[in-house]
Amino acid sequence: MEEIINKVELSGLLTLDLINYKPLKNEYATFDIMPYLFQGFLLKEKVFRVDMIQVDWSSFQDKEVILYCSNDAIVPYWAYVLITSLLKPYTNTILYATHQDHQELIWMERVRKIDYSHFSDKKVVLKASTIIPPEIYICAAGQLMDQVQSLMWGEAGSPVMIYKKKKTV
Repeated sequence: MEEIINKVELSGLLTLDLINYKPLKNEYATFDIMPYLFQGFLLKEKVFRVDMIQVDWSSFQDKEVILYCSNDAIVPYWAYVLITSLLKPYTNTILYATHQDHQELIWMERVRKIDYSHFSDKKVVLKASTIIPPEIYICAAGQLMDQVQSLMWGEAGSPVMIYKKKKTV
C-alpha cells in the first residue's frame, strides 16, 4: 500500500481565507443620527447635545460601530466627532458610512487589523471566493506585499503566482 503524501503541506504554503473575517449582521452595531435631527433633517445643536448625553452608550460595549445618517440630511462633521467621543470609552472600532454596505466596511476594518507579521517571508495563498468583494482582497494584498516571500491566488493545491519578492544580493 502506497503512502499518500500531502504535497500542499510539504510546500510550506500558508492560506489566508478572508471569509473568516466577514462579520455577521449581529456582530456589529449601527448608530443612525437621523432620529436625533429636527424633523429628520435639521440638527439643532443644544437639543442634539442633550439627546446625545441621554443615549445609553454602554449598549455599544465592545462592538464595532458604524455611524451614519439614513437620509440625505446635511449633518455637520462635528456631530459625528461628538458621537465618536461619547462612544470611544466603549469601543475601539468606530466607522462612518454613507450608503455603502455596513458589513463590508467592518469586514475591511477587520482585514486591516490582521497581524500580517506571521506571514513574514512565507509563501501565502489568498483563498479565492466569489463571496469576497474585490476591495477586501485589495486591502489584504496591500498588507501582505510588505511581508511575504511570495503571494498567490486561488487554492493551495493549484495557486496562481501573483508576486514574488526579488532577492537582494
